[in-house]
Amino acid sequence: MRGGDICRSCHLDPRARALPIESDLERRWLGRCLRTLFQLSTRPGASFRVVEEPVAHRRVLAFLASLRLPLWALAVGWLAVDWLLSIGEPTPLSLPSVLAPQLGAQFVMVLRLWLLLLVPIGLPMLYFFGGVSAHLAMALTGGARRSIGASMRAFGLALALPLVIIGGLDVLVIAAGVSPELWLGLLALAGLIALVVLAVALARTHATSLPRGLLVALVPVALFLAVSAGRGLLEFSRLPFGDAPVLDSYAPYLIE
Repeated sequence: MRGGDICRSCHLDPRARALPIESDLERRWLGRCLRTLFQLSTRPGASFRVVEEPVAHRRVLAFLASLRLPLWALAVGWLAVDWLLSIGEPTPLSLPSVLAPQLGAQFVMVLRLWLLLLVPIGLPMLYFFGGVSAHLAMALTGGARRSIGASMRAFGLALALPLVIIGGLDVLVIAAGVSPELWLGLLALAGLIALVVLAVALARTHATSLPRGLLVALVPVALFLAVSAGRGLLEFSRLPFGDAPVLDSYAPYLIE
């Protein structure tokens, strides 16, 4: 099945506008990933005109993992080295969190480490639930012309550049201790990019209007931002644009 906006030449030759990770199978994987990221960022409309079904979810997930996991490994490695060099001294994970008074300092510390280490598992879960929510929203607002797999593909590929930004934020938070204001600004940028690209991706994938694609994209992007914001808030001792709390106020929650 193909949408009405797909030209005859693209229909006859699916590789005409297919993404490099799906067509240039003889080239090196890293080069295909970089070209795919560039195409998704500069020509999202052309990137989603062709959807081969059944969707190769393994390939899409491998592409997302190739973008996200190197930065994740850098953040985990930096944290491990910092811990080894500062045994007996405060580490980034033991610093006060704005959520410590509500959740408890020990629980927050474990939760921060647990969520960071589970990023490789959380990536396919985000891909699945985000794609399902996008497809349900599409179905409830007039019907979905493509399969649920096509919606998952659209959601996953639309997150390519935002996931790179989120991975960079992990490194900046752990290694550089960036301010919550800068973190919030970059998170908002990632959300805006995800919203625009996903709106185009859903509109092209399901051969519908861009305003409808934008409306549907709000649901999965909200899920993406909620997950990212929840992780980020665990890392700061104050809210963005808020006053820093007095350290004594954290005394009952700090780990000795």
